[in-house]
Amino acid sequence: MPLRKNPPRRAGRGSNSQQPLTKEQLQRLPEKMWEKFDWKHVVRAYQLEGIEAQLLMDDALVYAGTGMGKTTVAGPHAHESAAGKVTLLISLLIALHDEQAIAVNSNNGGCAPEVLQQIVHGEHQIVLISPEMALSRRFIHEVLRNIQFGRRILSVIVDEAHVVSHWGASFRKKYGTLGTIRTFLPRGTPVVAMSATLPARIRNDVLSKLQFSKDYVNIDVGNDRPNVSIIVRGIHHPLNSYADLDFLVSGVRTRADLKEIFIYADNIATGVEIINHLMSLLLPELRDTVQGDTPIRPYNAALSKEYRKTAMERFKDGTVRIMVCTDAAGMGCNIPDIDMVVQWKLPASVSIFVQRAGWAARGHGRTGVAVLLVKPSAYAIDLTEELAKEQGVRGKKKVPAKEKESDAEKRRKAKKRKAYAKSRGVNRGAAGGKQDEILVRDTPRLDPEAANKGLYVSVQAGTCRRAILTRIFGNKPASKRLAITPTVLCCDICCPELLNLVRPGKAPKVTCQSAIKRGEVQKNLQVVLDEWRTSIKHRDYPSPLFASSAILRDETIALLSSVGPINSRKHLQKILAGQWTWWVKYGGELYHCLAGQTIPPMVPLPQKTRGRKRGASESEVAHGPTITAGVTRTALRARRKSPAQTPEEIRALNEASFTQAEDPRLAALFP
Repeated sequence: MPLRKNPPRRAGRGSNSQQPLTKEQLQRLPEKMWEKFDWKHVVRAYQLEGIEAQLLMDDALVYAGTGMGKTTVAGPHAHESAAGKVTLLISLLIALHDEQAIAVNSNNGGCAPEVLQQIVHGEHQIVLISPEMALSRRFIHEVLRNIQFGRRILSVIVDEAHVVSHWGASFRKKYGTLGTIRTFLPRGTPVVAMSATLPARIRNDVLSKLQFSKDYVNIDVGNDRPNVSIIVRGIHHPLNSYADLDFLVSGVRTRADLKEIFIYADNIATGVEIINHLMSLLLPELRDTVQGDTPIRPYNAALSKEYRKTAMERFKDGTVRIMVCTDAAGMGCNIPDIDMVVQWKLPASVSIFVQRAGWAARGHGRTGVAVLLVKPSAYAIDLTEELAKEQGVRGKKKVPAKEKESDAEKRRKAKKRKAYAKSRGVNRGAAGGKQDEILVRDTPRLDPEAANKGLYVSVQAGTCRRAILTRIFGNKPASKRLAITPTVLCCDICCPELLNLVRPGKAPKVTCQSAIKRGEVQKNLQVVLDEWRTSIKHRDYPSPLFASSAILRDETIALLSSVGPINSRKHLQKILAGQWTWWVKYGGELYHCLAGQTIPPMVPLPQKTRGRKRGASESEVAHGPTITAGVTRTALRARRKSPAQTPEEIRALNEASFTQAEDPRLAALFP
């Protein structure tokens, strides 16, 4: 590889004592990497280029797909010239599993003096650190400004570099100022930015914020995963039924029948409901949680570090088969055998979907599937009209107010939206496959300035979805990339038969709670049920982060305490009418608790005495003059409503719906 001239550097603290290597000195670098790291695979050309850039003291931008080994560029330490040198790997993902790396965070001593001294003395070749910690006053003062460390610094690597743009202006503001780290390092220290999602607008923003010179090394592999099929379809059943996910467990008889799957649900509470639904479809022997080997688990950043570590270990060894997760899953972990990645509902951007889809089939020779399930409304947005409106409004200072639409106009627009959605494929992928036909063989035009560039275009596509992603991210054609030709069925547009893999389940039956006759509340039974939920909470979830009412609500206790004897488990299930989230896990225990009590017959509530109906004249005397009929009806409706909840009741409801770190509704946790 020809040598590059060192680009001019922005002002730094002094000069880097490290000298660029020569072409001859870089020979045999792959062999040295195999020897030092005991690698069995061939070093890819772009990985080698990223490593050489650091040894040549060049800034580099590495754009390659998830799972394609970008982190390998943190490995120039195989070269003898890097002995005693240190690489700072700045990442959100403090989860690197490598004996050569030390994570600097609160769980590992943070900025404890002994940790900082180890870094300064070069005891760790790779230091994994968050942007907030890297730019903290203590780390800057005791490490970055330390002359001894300045002699050891080899390079700075920014992982997930697209976040510099996405989050740098919002809640992770330190990411947006990472470029200032150059001020505290010797002049010439190379910076490497790595990402799997870099559309042009994001790329330019990242280069600017990280203060890259014009002569940086651009390593552009693209983010296409040629071994992963892409499927996008609408959600055909009510969202809260989750029947559209039934294909994940359809026909499963043994644990081995379950594919290894990541399901991404951006809302933790939604993830809880997904787990409960899928668990309810499994055979009882697979649902059994006595041994703590439930095959479907939650995984998100709110869970404890110990839980996440154990969950990931059990996923890797095949005990856990399906992980319902947020971005916390996969990040920083090398999982080569994920068969399928499912995104439930649209993410915030197409970049997020591509990033998550990239966790499928990372292992050599494996193939996988990435699935995006979206609400029907995503197909009803006329992108041509929306683009015209946005481009017409840009530059105008004032948008005229909309006139009130007539009912007829509303019906016309609704009919138009329905027809548009059908033409864009809203009915494709339904059970039976009778509406899989592609009605419109084109794709809405991309808006380069849109923040969520390509998100809805990808959904409404009538042409190859992989080709659309290539346009969005500026990927090079396969013949010009350092990647293999696609080895799987491309996408559901090119290969509609892929939809057979993700057909929804049967339409769920609407379960309505039948009228349950209630009497006076049995106070003794209320106490028993309160003690039961408290014991369950302390036994299974000792964390103080939520109340026992998250397991059994006060309202449910009041109901069960007012219906008299409960003679069977089926009777109990009918009373709860599928409204209790924990029926699968705790239904049996709750019934045994009730069966062990002597519950007296229901005592009917006392009848309310009706007041004498007053005449119009009496009403005027009591309430003032008669008001209009419309207002009277509104007032009557308001009186029929239940009284407002007290602050105590609201807090109880909040506790009951609390879903975070150790909340039991995050599904069965490890014992």
